[in-house]
Amino acid sequence: MIIRQAKRSDIQQMAEVQVSSWNTTYRGLFPDDIIDSRTVESRSKNMSTHWKGFEGDEGTRIVLVAETEEKEIVGFSAGGDIFVKGLPYDGECYAIYIIKEYQGKGIGALLMKGLAEFLLTLDYRSMIVWVMEENPACRFYEKIGGVAKERKIDKYGEEEFNLVGYVWENVETVLKI
Repeated sequence: MIIRQAKRSDIQQMAEVQVSSWNTTYRGLFPDDIIDSRTVESRSKNMSTHWKGFEGDEGTRIVLVAETEEKEIVGFSAGGDIFVKGLPYDGECYAIYIIKEYQGKGIGALLMKGLAEFLLTLDYRSMIVWVMEENPACRFYEKIGGVAKERKIDKYGEEEFNLVGYVWENVETVLKI
């Protein structure tokens, strides 16, 4: 498995990974209309327009992909400077998605290590990731040293969802997983 910085030419495959992950992870947690509205086309457009951190981009964000030897992207992560100002953390994992068939094989840990390495180059020492409270991935974040320290409510459409903020006070600990 190769972990590398994403290129803009990877966006189509990344959108496919995200839509597949939403269907297998969030179906039953989110209303079907929210899940069904996340199409490969809509996600590709969103990533092309709004995301930063691809190869060649400057700044404090990064997008990483997990690619098989056959050049298939099976997962990705995105992160960088913290979105929610006022919290006492430097960095944030904005997203991590892995298609179901590749989950539980250590790819998530590799993507988190890559993100931690990037954050350390920015001299960021702490990190948070926001996860839906009912998301089975909460166990993954706990397994790799995240501590549930923050909570907030997020809105998708008319629905409200409880989110847990998993925190690493020392990002270097992620490198040891």
